[in-house]
Amino acid sequence: MALLLLIVIGLSTGWFASIVARTDAPRDILKQMGAGLIASLVAGLLLNSGTVMGGLSLIALGAAIAASIAILVAYHAVTQPSGEG
Repeated sequence: MALLLLIVIGLSTGWFASIVARTDAPRDILKQMGAGLIASLVAGLLLNSGTVMGGLSLIALGAAIAASIAILVAYHAVTQPSGEG
């Protein structure tokens, strides 16, 4: 159950980031969803003692959300052209 929840959190955070950033290219949307997914899985698994077959603790849930948001903010900071305002 924890694995499924982490996947949903990561993908939906990446999808929401593509909406906020007004991303049009499908490839960029998939990159953002992948980045959110990886960050969510890594943070959630590290703070959930490496288990994915049981429940997800609130600390691991919060860390998964925070990590995916932080990675996506960093992704947009790096990929944004400096001329946009």
